[in-house]
Amino acid sequence: MKILVAVLLMLSFAFSETTVPKFSADSLVISAGDFSSPAAFWHQGNIKLPQIYVWFHGGMQSSKCAKGYEAGKALVPFLEKASGESAVVSVSACKENHWLTQQALLAVDYALDSMEARFHIQIDTVSLVGISDGGLGVVGYTLYGKRTVKSRLLISTNLAAVADAQNLLRDPKIREGSWTFMQGGLDRLYPPERILPWLERFCSGLGAKFCKIRFDERGEHDWSWWISFRRAWIQNFFP
Repeated sequence: MKILVAVLLMLSFAFSETTVPKFSADSLVISAGDFSSPAAFWHQGNIKLPQIYVWFHGGMQSSKCAKGYEAGKALVPFLEKASGESAVVSVSACKENHWLTQQALLAVDYALDSMEARFHIQIDTVSLVGISDGGLGVVGYTLYGKRTVKSRLLISTNLAAVADAQNLLRDPKIREGSWTFMQGGLDRLYPPERILPWLERFCSGLGAKFCKIRFDERGEHDWSWWISFRRAWIQNFFP
């Protein structure tokens, strides 16, 4: 009897593993005007009602113009632990077509349109994740994208490059959905004495319910540091 129970448990465990859809990737090239943006989305099979996450990579003016093919993959380990269906969309910014240009932001919506057609779904709301100057893409899409933004995670960012905090807060779209910031005390590009005052003014204007600052005095700029030492903070963003 004990052997039979053990075998049944093993079969049950194996079945549960095989029935959980694994993430796979589809790649494509998005055309927005004269800008061609290599892009990809990661999904769990034939999705029906997924939560969509848009990844805005760093190095938005780099000459490496195909970051979108791989960048969004960084979120997959977190989505594998989340509940419910989810998918990641990642496009490429490049050189003069950075995250605050119309072409790059259109590429995001065109990629989402492509996902709608591919899976016969409707995407009305999205969540945004930006690392380094990818945070500018989060703000840009919030202001000019055609989908409603549910939540945002910004890591090692400097939004002072976009606008004064109080001026930004005047736009109603900024007040839709939540904002979570993760900043480090040892950020080599954006030191806390320059970044935190702006973030504090911004979050004060939104209120603690809609805006959170997570600060680690040991925190460095790179994504690799955050997934090594503050992985739980990132995971909390993915319900």
